[in-house]
Amino acid sequence: MSWDLFKTEIYEKWRKIWIESHPKEIGEYSWDYLFTGGKQIRPKLFCELWSYLSPDSKILAELAFAIECIHVSSIVLDDTPWMDNAAERRGKKTLHTVFSPKKAVLISYDLIDIVTEIWKNNKPENVSLEVWTNLLKSKLQRLMVGQWYDLEKTGTLVELSSLKTGVLFELVTETVALCTGLDTEFWKIWGNNLGILFQWMDDFLDMEEDKEQNNRNAFNESYDTTLQNYAILWQSVEKGIGKQWFNLSFGQYMKNYFTQKINISELLISYPNLSSIQVQYPETILVQELQATKKPEKKYFFNFVNGKQMIKHIWSNVENMTSNETKHNFWSLDESQWDIPNM
Repeated sequence: MSWDLFKTEIYEKWRKIWIESHPKEIGEYSWDYLFTGGKQIRPKLFCELWSYLSPDSKILAELAFAIECIHVSSIVLDDTPWMDNAAERRGKKTLHTVFSPKKAVLISYDLIDIVTEIWKNNKPENVSLEVWTNLLKSKLQRLMVGQWYDLEKTGTLVELSSLKTGVLFELVTETVALCTGLDTEFWKIWGNNLGILFQWMDDFLDMEEDKEQNNRNAFNESYDTTLQNYAILWQSVEKGIGKQWFNLSFGQYMKNYFTQKINISELLISYPNLSSIQVQYPETILVQELQATKKPEKKYFFNFVNGKQMIKHIWSNVENMTSNETKHNFWSLDESQWDIPNM
């Protein structure tokens, strides 16, 4: 079933909650900024994959919206002065330029509050609370590592794309598998591979722009190796889900998206041994500084100095944010009262 069949009802519900819980001048602009435009590929994949793998079960489509909330939350953080300092996105002024950097970070936290509420309310009966909570927490923390790698311009090309983009695709596919009783390890890796392809296609389309802006780009850093790995990953994705998927409209869309600009058939002729090679999933990702970050005594902190400090505090807050703790009430306070002294 298509995400479009669920989207209107879910958006109406959460838009009302969002508007009511934010100051008037922030609520409407921020909602439209966050949830209009964009490919919305993750919730689409969630619903289409669930329908394909378990057609007789009820799709928990609110979880698809939750994962989209994580995606837009990461975009808000990416654009702040501590990261990319972007002035516009999709032709709109970014949240930190319209309001303030602090308010942009708080909006990002608000999105994760929505995620955790949806996650709590949609736990499948066949899954323990510990497994369900750890699934979300581990993906959020891996996403923070991806932000760290992007900021530090470190990590292999596979690691960077796996963490920067692949982690939310694997959250989509692993969640669907967990909810429908399928092999979560297989679908985690399948989703991560798909996410890497998605990031690398963006890189392929943005080579010149990324070169001008000095952004990391897999094709700019290692064109031939990335091209070969792209073909390997596509074969893995195609074989993993089977040919029937690509007879469906969404499968056809995906195949066209990944193969029209990069001719996989030509690559397999040029590199005949690619089918026997695998791109390894980066199983253990350790960033010493992040692992050593202490859990804060206070839940939130807005007086950041740089991107690394922001990532550290979000990392340390993830456990709080995925628990059942009382939500913040910063919007009821004057912005000057938001800063919590650095512990």
